[in-house]
Amino acid sequence: MNWFGAKSKRNEVIGVEFSTDGVAFAHIKRTATQQPFLNHSEFIPSDDLSQAADSLRNRLAKLGLQKVPCNIVMSNGTYQMLLGEAPKVPPEELGEALRWRVKDLIQFPIADAVLDAFLLPEDSARGANRMAYAVVAQRNNVIQLVSQAKAAQLDLQSIDIPELALRNLAQSCYDTKRGIALVKLAQGGGSLQIIRDGNVYLSRQFSLAYNAGLLDDLPADALVLELQRSLDYFERQMRQTPPSHIYICGENVTGDKLTPEIRNSMAVKIELFNIESGLQLGADVQEHSLSLCLLALGAALREDAVGAA
Repeated sequence: MNWFGAKSKRNEVIGVEFSTDGVAFAHIKRTATQQPFLNHSEFIPSDDLSQAADSLRNRLAKLGLQKVPCNIVMSNGTYQMLLGEAPKVPPEELGEALRWRVKDLIQFPIADAVLDAFLLPEDSARGANRMAYAVVAQRNNVIQLVSQAKAAQLDLQSIDIPELALRNLAQSCYDTKRGIALVKLAQGGGSLQIIRDGNVYLSRQFSLAYNAGLLDDLPADALVLELQRSLDYFERQMRQTPPSHIYICGENVTGDKLTPEIRNSMAVKIELFNIESGLQLGADVQEHSLSLCLLALGAALREDAVGAA
């Protein structure tokens, strides 16, 4: 099974994320000469998966988007992402070759696993051996996601993961040639991706005492510590040049929450992630809901096959 789908470019795509709280979707239109156009994005609250699929189907029908190709992004906690040395095999055989290397690192039988993989760039390894990320999910999690897509009558093209959805978002909004770090915060934690020239060099998750409410401040000291840990590892262990910027986004993360204490804590510039730097927003897009649709938006922005390093 080619989990990440085949290479594709389309004039319009829907990105979807089903979560325990509801379903988010984003509809992107592309033209040859302009920035991608975010026609619509929305989060539909629901604590019932079947109800979420029905609500999404009805909403897309009302918007006339039932037949638009769709990319779905998996939710955190439904897969594992494992870093290791890449076997010396052709790229199309990478996933199968890594299957037997990760069998002791997962909590379920390898026979029940759906696995795909992508190579890190050649200059990301400290030693001589190239590294790769293996993405592993229990087959039932993938089957459930495909079933939700069918229930919502989606034209499913590919299944992505949050790390690569955020890569797509960063690549669309900023010049990543020198490297940038994208930090996404949610209730209880966050993730950090360092992306250079369209490639993911480093990805990590961390816990954070952030309640993600509209009036909740960011825990400055703890956040800065996690940023410093990530960049120290990137520079010292991976021997890489630090990124030019750190961009922060996430649930109810606003410019006023990036206090001078946070912004001035590191040599690297820390700024609020600005979607409008790379996308045109439609009149119906509500800015306050965009933070709940970031992964769906990243899935909709997917253009190329994973692993083309």
